[in-house]
Amino acid sequence: MNDFDPVEFGKLIQSVETLTSQVATLAAKVEEMSNQMTGGKGLIAGMMLAAGGIGAGASELFSRIFK
Repeated sequence: MNDFDPVEFGKLIQSVETLTSQVATLAAKVEEMSNQMTGGKGLIAGMMLAAGGIGAGASELFSRIFK
């Protein structure tokens, strides 16, 4: 009653091992991206502050020129 082909069973085991390896690689990539996103938030906040400072400087410059 045990009708499995040893070659097919070996292929199944190899496929499961390959899938396990790929899942581990993908999990590492997702964690790396997550860590980069955390640093990216600070970068975005810094860019916003710099843009605000440039805008305030330009506003002050135009205010002094056209007064």
